[in-house]
Amino acid sequence: MASSFLWDMLGYMTVSAYTPGPGNILSMNTTTRYGWKKGRRLILGICCGYLCDQFICTMALYGLSHILEPALDVLKYVGTGYMIWLAIHMMRSRPLEGGQEKPPTFRAGFFLQLVNVKIYFYMMTLLTAYLMPNIKSLPGLFAAGLGVVAFGSVACLAWAAAGLRLHNAYLKHYKVVNLVLGLFLLYCAWNIITNPYNGIQL
Repeated sequence: MASSFLWDMLGYMTVSAYTPGPGNILSMNTTTRYGWKKGRRLILGICCGYLCDQFICTMALYGLSHILEPALDVLKYVGTGYMIWLAIHMMRSRPLEGGQEKPPTFRAGFFLQLVNVKIYFYMMTLLTAYLMPNIKSLPGLFAAGLGVVAFGSVACLAWAAAGLRLHNAYLKHYKVVNLVLGLFLLYCAWNIITNPYNGIQL
């Protein structure tokens, strides 16, 4: 892989991984509200969901693309509905008092990534434009995929760390913070339905 090609790929991955998307917004909101100890299960779920998505896309593009395309049409609407529900829940939530609400779960983070159709298009673009022209074997694609997942997981953790920094401010201004993050999530849901999948966000 030529160095200029590699830099192009890293640039695409950086823009896609670090811009606001459903997984990043949810991880930031979770650590802002719950802290790291209670929020880490959900963040682990997001990262594991990311790994599962990478596996699905690699297998599909390696020889089963006729299966993935119809599934994406369904996931598009399931994911949008789930993100709208998350956004409404986020905007209505308040700071926790006395453990009155269940902590976030691994399953919630995993499911978000599983129905986040933007990740599928991001990975398909990455595989078809950058990885598959240069890596011909399935084990090689899986190895490269692990690097992609690690890169995206670091971005998710960066957003979670930002949430930890904002915890005290959140307690004072939770209505504004929840509104802004909820609106970002609604924007992501809107983009899934209306926009082409270029410059995809995680």
